[in-house]
Amino acid sequence: MIRQKFRLKEYDWSVQVYYAVDCYYTDEIMEALYSIGCRGKNLSVAFNNLSSCKLDTGLTYSNYSTHETVMVIGINSSAEEFMNSFCHERKHLEMHIAKTFNLNPWGEEVAYLSGKIGQKMYRIAKKFLCEHCRKHLIYGYS
Repeated sequence: MIRQKFRLKEYDWSVQVYYAVDCYYTDEIMEALYSIGCRGKNLSVAFNNLSSCKLDTGLTYSNYSTHETVMVIGINSSAEEFMNSFCHERKHLEMHIAKTFNLNPWGEEVAYLSGKIGQKMYRIAKKFLCEHCRKHLIYGYS
């Protein structure tokens, strides 16, 4: 698993991303979710997702009042599936920020936000977009 933290200064928003997650890391991620205020049904759904040990899954939870997000991209079966999960979870983050700041979902500001999030995540995400690199990171072979 690879952990990444970044801030979106324009929105005073903190993001923790967990890449290549398997069920071994369930407790750690549950603690991270709990620490930003995830409770009740959301926490239960997250636990079920994380502990299922399924490939090609993820989740994104945001605390709108504290401007904090935990994003999880599970282990993926292919580079294409990683791209799917990456785009899906990134979109949730965009929507959470847009909702918090009442941004027009069809406007330029959201489009720039999307690009900014992509830039912040690129350094790590790029490693999972190459099939050879992805397998090396996850399984430790070339």
